[in-house]
Amino acid sequence: MACPAVITGDAFVTRVLLHIDCQAQYLGSYGYQSLAQPGSTAAILVSGLLTLFVALWGLRLLVGPAPGARDVVMDVLKIGIVLTLAFSWPAFRTVIHDVVLNGPAEIASSMSNPGLATTGAGLVERLQGVDDAIVTLTESGTGRRSGQYIDNTAPGATFEASALEDESALGWSRLSFLVGMFGALALLRLAAGLLLAMAPLAAALLLFDFTRGLFGGWVRGLVFVTAGAVALTVSIALELAILEPWLADALRVRELGYATPAAPIELLAMTLAFAVVHLGIMWVVARISFYGGWVQGLLRPAEPVVSRQETIRHDERRPAGAGPGRAEAIASHLDTRVRIERSGGYQTRMPDSSNFRDRDDNGSRAATFGGAPLPAPANGRSAIARRIGPSSMRRGAGL
Repeated sequence: MACPAVITGDAFVTRVLLHIDCQAQYLGSYGYQSLAQPGSTAAILVSGLLTLFVALWGLRLLVGPAPGARDVVMDVLKIGIVLTLAFSWPAFRTVIHDVVLNGPAEIASSMSNPGLATTGAGLVERLQGVDDAIVTLTESGTGRRSGQYIDNTAPGATFEASALEDESALGWSRLSFLVGMFGALALLRLAAGLLLAMAPLAAALLLFDFTRGLFGGWVRGLVFVTAGAVALTVSIALELAILEPWLADALRVRELGYATPAAPIELLAMTLAFAVVHLGIMWVVARISFYGGWVQGLLRPAEPVVSRQETIRHDERRPAGAGPGRAEAIASHLDTRVRIERSGGYQTRMPDSSNFRDRDDNGSRAATFGGAPLPAPANGRSAIARRIGPSSMRRGAGL
């Protein structure tokens, strides 16, 4: 597929934007089909990883513990996702390819203010019209030698307040407009095409735990280019809504023979500000998209939930001579602290080690303070342990 050639002067903005979009479409479609083609290196690698995953799963059934129902469903779902992303171009094109490349324009057109579109032309035609207007204004000049002012008493109505030369300011204005637009759009579109082309290889990374983070990074990249294209389209539409009427008024004033002393600085300020805005919007979207919490939450397997009944049964299976469990020990310690505080609080100095011991002569746990044994909990279990429960104590202590 031959992309339109970029030539100087004639429809420069339109040709550049169409060429960038053509390259992105080429990378996303032909790149994917080349990697997913049977017999290609990528297809052989994905097939080998699938075979290895199935072999390890079968070995786990033979020698390991039987997987739960949730594990079986998740493993089957992984295989289905890999086969869909790696070898099914119609499904991949409908679900991901068209959404990433064509969806942002539709979303931006539906969410933006209808008043931003002052004409019925598309975004590319409007950008070309603004560039042509800037070139026309640069060619006609600001009318410095004409000496005709609309109102020479108004602030900034004469050339005395001009801080830059007219030609330099107008030249930098067009440069800021083109760089801010081309740079952001080229980055998003080409990155989207490259990520879509790498879908067969990225899908195989979902199979194993040690490569799942790379698959999450690929998903975050797709989210970034999609959300960034939506935000950038809205930002460009807002820039056009400001520049189009301003340029039309500046050209009308020049056609009437009046000078426009403030036009170069005003145009430079607007184009340079929106170039910074485009970069700032992409940075914000990148921070949101590449935040790893939401992807890791989807890809991380759920931890097994231990109920209170299971914890109690585990404590009951403890051997008789093993001593109290950890939850029981913490509960007993808290109960001891409460009874000490009720009896008058801690002393200002530590008692002698001979007056404080936590074991009696028989080796059993019985805390004493100042030679007097503290009352033992009823039924061999503290009131706090009975009230809170082992599982609650485990959660409260961060165990």
